[in-house]
Amino acid sequence: MNIRLFLILCMSLFALIYPDYSTALPVLRQTDKYSDGTTDIFFAGGSSEDKKVITSKAEEEMLLFFEEKDLIVTATRHAQSVSKAPAIATVITAEQIRNIGARNLLDVLKIVPGIGVYQEFVGLKTVEVRGIKTQNAEKVLIMIDGHRLNDPFYAGAMQIHDDLFVENIKRVEIIRGPGSALYGANAFVAVINVITKEVDDINGIQATAGGGSFNTQHYNILFGKVGQGFSPALKVAGSFDFYKTDGPRLLVEEDAQTANDKKQGTQVSMAPGKTDDWREKYDFNLNISYGDFNFKGKYVDKKMGPYLGVAYALNNESTQKIKEFFGEINYKKSLTDDLSMVAKGYIDQFEFDKDWELFPEGFAKVYPDGMRGNPKAKERTTGAELQMDYMLKEHTITSGGVYERVSQFDVIQFLNFNPNTGAPLSGGFQDVSGVYPFNKAVDRDIWALYIQDDWKIMKSLNMTLGIRHDNYSDFGGTTNPRAGLVWNFIENGEIKFLYGGAFRAPNFQELYNQNNPSILGNKDLKPEKINTYEAGAGYRFGKSLEANVNYFYYEIRDVIRLTPGTGGNIYNNSGGTDADGVEIELKTRWNEEYYGYANYSYQNARDKDTGTVLPEVPKHRGNVGLNLGINRYLNANTNLFLIDSRERASGDTRSSLPSYALLDFTLIGKNFYKTAEIRASVYNLLDKKYADPAPKGKGVTNDFPRAGMEFMLEASYRF
Repeated sequence: MNIRLFLILCMSLFALIYPDYSTALPVLRQTDKYSDGTTDIFFAGGSSEDKKVITSKAEEEMLLFFEEKDLIVTATRHAQSVSKAPAIATVITAEQIRNIGARNLLDVLKIVPGIGVYQEFVGLKTVEVRGIKTQNAEKVLIMIDGHRLNDPFYAGAMQIHDDLFVENIKRVEIIRGPGSALYGANAFVAVINVITKEVDDINGIQATAGGGSFNTQHYNILFGKVGQGFSPALKVAGSFDFYKTDGPRLLVEEDAQTANDKKQGTQVSMAPGKTDDWREKYDFNLNISYGDFNFKGKYVDKKMGPYLGVAYALNNESTQKIKEFFGEINYKKSLTDDLSMVAKGYIDQFEFDKDWELFPEGFAKVYPDGMRGNPKAKERTTGAELQMDYMLKEHTITSGGVYERVSQFDVIQFLNFNPNTGAPLSGGFQDVSGVYPFNKAVDRDIWALYIQDDWKIMKSLNMTLGIRHDNYSDFGGTTNPRAGLVWNFIENGEIKFLYGGAFRAPNFQELYNQNNPSILGNKDLKPEKINTYEAGAGYRFGKSLEANVNYFYYEIRDVIRLTPGTGGNIYNNSGGTDADGVEIELKTRWNEEYYGYANYSYQNARDKDTGTVLPEVPKHRGNVGLNLGINRYLNANTNLFLIDSRERASGDTRSSLPSYALLDFTLIGKNFYKTAEIRASVYNLLDKKYADPAPKGKGVTNDFPRAGMEFMLEASYRF
């Protein structure tokens, strides 16, 4: 790994020794498009006189055209093309999202190299990135318009956003690699920034209605309007989304209660039986802009079934209720020709209320109504951030500071059993928060400072250097640097050398869980840390073909894991992981409606202490897609997903999960009546039977089954 770092240092030295290679010719440069999606665009050259503020939509579209229509903001907090960004990145546009028939964000992510989507045991979906898979995807930072969605309790965004709807998405920016030098915690192995549509993208009202397999219903309204009589203009945009489904009822042959029945002499297991995966979700978004001010707000109310259940036992009497809302006010101002600022304040609230039937009626012969538990809690985050951008002749310097107060409150638990012994409680199901709290009311204060220099060393060579320090009141400070070198060594081609450090802060569950021998918190935890080294090369063959090859290596230390301890399983910093891999991507586009893409990922993640391959993730993954604009009325899109076999954990005697291939197909009818559009999608067209891995020792011998062939039919109309 010293060799990789040595290469970066050598290129840096070359730039310092030969500064005359720099150029003062005017270049297309964007300095003020921010991670929240708002835009101030500049042409910039060797002096401030060369700047020209781009204010019209036509000029912005011209910029997007010359910047290869793959503009990304997330890599540096300023807009640039993916090929020039100091990151291994992918941008998925609204056009692609519509054409592939994506139902939610995870449908979008599964076409990205190095990313996989998995079913988890309580019905949630999660993502795996470069061989790292956890239940809550807490090592992946997910944002909407630069606003982080990861919650404090689980540290991931999957609890409420695994089914984030896509009608309001303008594009999705995905960085595979670390991002803590700009974004702090959880930007560990990936940063995903969802950029939403603005007034100009909607310009009216669009209504969508649809239905499909498993009694699925989906309704969506987008709206965007410029208010008349206001100076400056008042712009209001937003969306409302409703989703409801019974979910696929999939066969589970054995569960945890199957084994309990054998021990207890009972016959209460519901296995063989079907999963319970119903969902109901409301999602409302609002975006208001007036002059230099912008307000963004979101409210989500989600209810869902247990899928299998929190104790890996089938049941039909569990309900998960999750809510989230946030409001953010931004103030953006150009102070001088060279200096601009963004100030924002925000408040977020995340709530969960999980009414679990751990084991069904008749469990252990002493629970006629089943063994039940109901934990509830609320987390509120209030914060502020100030970002300053200073553009010199060859430097764009970005600096800022962040302060957050995170508070957990209303921590309540109802039980009908003693959580430490499993014995029934006299009086049945009751509030035991004062006697057996499952977590604690707690405050966390966070402050951070960051600085980044985007340095144009010469016309073909750009360096990005950055560092951020975060300080947490519950575990202390952590500092994370980044360095990136992008060399356009040939016309239409570039090489990237990248290094970054990142961290994942312990969540409230890992720090403070109590009165649960299966999961005990540890207030002395340290953050997980990662160092990542990447090299990438890209080349564009004319206007129709693009090829990219990336290599990565990372080392993770102080991994937070459940380990046996006094009184039960307790979270500890234990061991590490290292991995390397290659990602290859090809894209071709014959015109706006005829294009294809293919990618292949190899990842080899290993336990650092034993050298054994990490279980439950494939070494090889591929995706091939083709979009055909058949005529002005029909568009067809097909995607083939290829997943390698997945090994079991050490000591698990079950055979490896087999490899599989999935085929999706979407047909869109358009231009037949005004602005009406009809989209028909079939997922898993060949009805492939497959499953995602269930952990050993939980009694679920045939793993977590996934749905066979599904279909969805939707119609939309723009007013």
